[in-house]
Amino acid sequence: MAHYFNSTFSIKPNAKRLKSKTSLKRSAMKRGGKLQATKPMKKAGKKSRAWFAVRRRLKVEFEARGITSCELRYEGCAGDGMLGFAHGRKRRHLRGNELETLTILACNHCHGKVEYLGPERMLAIVNDVIKRRLTTK
Repeated sequence: MAHYFNSTFSIKPNAKRLKSKTSLKRSAMKRGGKLQATKPMKKAGKKSRAWFAVRRRLKVEFEARGITSCELRYEGCAGDGMLGFAHGRKRRHLRGNELETLTILACNHCHGKVEYLGPERMLAIVNDVIKRRLTTK
């Protein structure tokens, strides 16, 4: 049995040789690779639909209060671009009406920084922003 050699290392005698491009495509189709049609997305569930409704109300409420830019303003903040709502806890851990009340407006950059800090620190930061917002009315 012959050894196959590459420029940097030798290949073991029992190693399989590379298949041709067409056989790779056929095998990818058989096992559901990139070449096969993708499955349609699942419909939004009960929690997602509830969040869509709350988000619709929050947009109107925040606009009426004059909150139209990022409330965190960390270094690298996008200001009034790429805005979304940040919660004090992950949405799956929110209790009661915290989906509406424990919410601030943040750009994606600042929201990502807060998410990275961990649950306790994230909750403290969001609560501080909400308190500051209520005292400056």
